[in-house]
Amino acid sequence: MRYAVFWGCYIPSRYPNIEAAVRLVSSRLGVDLEEMEGASCCPDPIVSKLVGREAWMALAVRNLSIAERMGLPLMTVCNGCFETLFEANREFNEDEEVRQKVLKLLEPIGIGYGGKVPVKHFVEVVHEDVGLEKVSGEVSNPLKGLKVAIHYGCHLFRDNPEASPWRKPEMFKELVEACGAEVVEYGLERVCCGYPLRQFDEELSLKTRLDAKLKAIEAAGADCVVLVCPTCCIQFEMGQARLRSMGLAHRVPVVHLSELMALAFGIPPKEFGFTMHRSPVSQVLGRLGLK
Repeated sequence: MRYAVFWGCYIPSRYPNIEAAVRLVSSRLGVDLEEMEGASCCPDPIVSKLVGREAWMALAVRNLSIAERMGLPLMTVCNGCFETLFEANREFNEDEEVRQKVLKLLEPIGIGYGGKVPVKHFVEVVHEDVGLEKVSGEVSNPLKGLKVAIHYGCHLFRDNPEASPWRKPEMFKELVEACGAEVVEYGLERVCCGYPLRQFDEELSLKTRLDAKLKAIEAAGADCVVLVCPTCCIQFEMGQARLRSMGLAHRVPVVHLSELMALAFGIPPKEFGFTMHRSPVSQVLGRLGLK
């Protein structure tokens, strides 16, 4: 299985540990990742679209055209990148007027696009194309006794209109369980982490969204929160640091799904820089008896 991998902005610049974990896990599962040379920001699925929808579409289609020239389906490792590329691809194929406007914008730089590139999230690739059976077969260090709270992230619910919005989130949960961890319910799984709101009102974002989620996660007895979006990771980690300055202390470890899988596969934490996180992930290692 080969994919053009779209890393997005935050993973290469702020979370190389997540990139390393995705590479190691993908290799174990027989997924070959091909680099998209010349790829840019997706761009952002919220603000960019509001500021200039046609420019947003053109930038997204330019990225999709790179995968098309490679002759490969595209895999994202970020929820926001998934929504932008998935939605731009769908709109490009369904709206002739939009398609012609976008192609005209890209014509001066010699970019064309046929609209045939499938866009998948890392969760879909591992669950659908690899399969739970192979994932379970790679687990050499079952994460027994580790209680995990899941934060799905808003954009993971984006899907084809005929599909259930819970399709990918359910895949996410099953992958966590395949690693041997126990998923604990905390009641606010669907609530946004607050990152978009933070761009306009940091205090409101942290106190009304993130603090509420962290309190619920702690009350549920979770050892960590697991997510699949680097933007959510920034909010949970840097947000906890800012909340402490506001007198609201939390110490919830934040783990990306690929890192959880790497631990379950017996990959040493140092191999993917697990402790580079800004949250106390050493608590997770201690819970699992790892160093």
